[in-house]
Amino acid sequence: MTVIDTDTWAESHIGYKRKDNEDRFLIKELPGLMILAVADGMGGHAGGEIAAQIVIDAFREYNFSKENLERDLKKALYNAQKKILSKMIENYDLDGMGSTATIAVLYRNKTFWIHVGDSRIYLLHNKKIKQITTDHTFIQDLIEDGTITLEQAKTHPLKDMLDQCVGCDEIQPDTGVFNLQKNDRLLLCSDGLSRHLSDLQIESILATNTVQKTCQQLIQATLKMGGTDNVTVIVKEF
Repeated sequence: MTVIDTDTWAESHIGYKRKDNEDRFLIKELPGLMILAVADGMGGHAGGEIAAQIVIDAFREYNFSKENLERDLKKALYNAQKKILSKMIENYDLDGMGSTATIAVLYRNKTFWIHVGDSRIYLLHNKKIKQITTDHTFIQDLIEDGTITLEQAKTHPLKDMLDQCVGCDEIQPDTGVFNLQKNDRLLLCSDGLSRHLSDLQIESILATNTVQKTCQQLIQATLKMGGTDNVTVIVKEF
């Protein structure tokens, strides 16, 4: 667990089915800025942990400028991409490793974000939840073109297959910015949460209690539903 202040909390759990926790997260405060990040690693001999840590380190170490946060988010992400690709060249055992990357930089009343993979950012506004990011999965493409329904997607054999990751040959990250208001809540999570809990379930938990208890309840609810994957959550209240 990590706590920066009473308005920011994170929790991560290995789940019940995995031998290792390949999720990594970051909460970092800078003068006038806060960086929140979730990375979910995959592939290779211990490669998932390494790839996810490279992503987190890239954003921890980057010197962000308030003048151009969108540019800096992309530069930090591509730094991680280069390092992961280099690691795979250096060590054949790590071939095929990669990671999701979902990062938010908070500046004044705005959230600047960048995203690759199927970790997510949610915004809770007036106790209603909105998914900010779109999953980079083959299933998401099928949902968007109407080939399958949301219900069918839950049991589809390709439901966990990414079509983008940091470490894949090519990435096209999504980026954006949105405004924040008092009492809004921001949630960053790995897919260990979203694969078990619906948006309505997440909303009902996110809208109540302190950020610490909210994180703990999200983890516990996921474990009760099976906990088949690592699960990581960060909650920030404004």
